Amino acid sequence: MQLNICLLKKALIFSVFFYAWLFQSYGLAAGACPPQHIDDSARVNYVYDGDTLQLEDGRKIRLLGIDTPEIFTKHGVLPEEIKRSGEAAKEALKRLLNKSNQRVGLSFGAQRFDHYQRALAHVFLPNGTNVQAALIEQGRAIAFTTPPNDRMSHCYQQLEAQAIKQQLGIWSLPQYQLKTTDQLNQASEGFHRLSAQVTRVWKNNHSVTLVLDNRVSVNIRRYDMANFNVHMLNNLEHKKIQIRGWLHVKNSVQNTHQSAHQGTQNKTQFSLRLRHPDAIRVLH
Repeated sequence: MQLNICLLKKALIFSVFFYAWLFQSYGLAAGACPPQHIDDSARVNYVYDGDTLQLEDGRKIRLLGIDTPEIFTKHGVLPEEIKRSGEAAKEALKRLLNKSNQRVGLSFGAQRFDHYQRALAHVFLPNGTNVQAALIEQGRAIAFTTPPNDRMSHCYQQLEAQAIKQQLGIWSLPQYQLKTTDQLNQASEGFHRLSAQVTRVWKNNHSVTLVLDNRVSVNIRRYDMANFNVHMLNNLEHKKIQIRGWLHVKNSVQNTHQSAHQGTQNKTQFSLRLRHPDAIRVLH
């Protein structure tokens, strides 16, 4: 019994010193958007793109709270400026990792893995640099919140606002400028920021849909509703909003199906999924 207590005390002492070392090594008070805790320390083996990397032990890590432009796609052809921006984000991530000889600290999200079985984490250099924050500050990544992993979202949004103001990196490209819905066309797939009026709000058992300028349907699925203020959503009709997300062009079959259920006056040409209130701003 005494031996077990002694071993337990030694284990607790070791844990205290181990986490103290981690906290010191990863500079918890340093830089923009510092970590609240470090869960793991590792070395990076390979960088896939601006927001995905592989560790030496084979684990894939998806950087939480950001999204960077694609480098390749299985669907269609990427616009050249988007591909170049994706390559620039990848190179920016590699330069950051080179500063620490590929050593990183990982702070995992509330949801540990995505549906590709990649670990979801905020990534830090040993000097305390938040890798995601650094990419956002350079204009290489957008701040994008995927619930329930929203712990750093407010800090990332603030950094992004400064990058947008200075038109850094991707924020100088036409794709990332704030648009009205009448500027959209059949080639308007991908990430967009839109300014629009909510012309209709309708609900069913599975989702809430905001119709923007009778052109864009914004879908909030039932299991994401807990993230939103329902009263706010119910009172959005005729309000002016700004919204961001990945836009999809509807095909004729989708439009025909929608018309049968909603009426032809609300047949929309584009769709966008909304998962977190960070992506919508009510103007008036």
